[in-house]
Amino acid sequence: RLVGWSFGGFNTIHFMLNHTGIFKAAGAGGTVTDWSYYEIMYTERYMDTHQENPQGYASTDLTSQVDKLKGKLLLIHGLQDPVVVQQHSVRFVRAAIDKNIQVDYMIYPGHEHNVRGKDRAHLYQKVTDYFMQNLK
Repeated sequence: RLVGWSFGGFNTIHFMLNHTGIFKAAGAGGTVTDWSYYEIMYTERYMDTHQENPQGYASTDLTSQVDKLKGKLLLIHGLQDPVVVQQHSVRFVRAAIDKNIQVDYMIYPGHEHNVRGKDRAHLYQKVTDYFMQNLK
């Protein structure tokens, strides 16, 4: 089992796509799936601009790699996330549908980049249940 949030969510999905068979199930929340859609100040500090590093952006675009997914994947996103906008997870889900790949998707209305308060207990239960169902 594998779980990650934010950049950890990116790493989780990247690992599931590029190291198939190691993990049967994973959960990824608030995940960047395409660095072209993330904030410029952070992304360009490490990756340069899209024009200067097209190969880097292409190789880290998880939406273009969705067909490599072999395990079960739960995507989680706060509906009002201003840090990693929901477009990231929605584009990944759309790519999965287009490739006939099954993924699971849970949104948390009213939450930004992290799920807090009583809903955090719901999130932990959701992830626990997901692993219990998929790791039997």
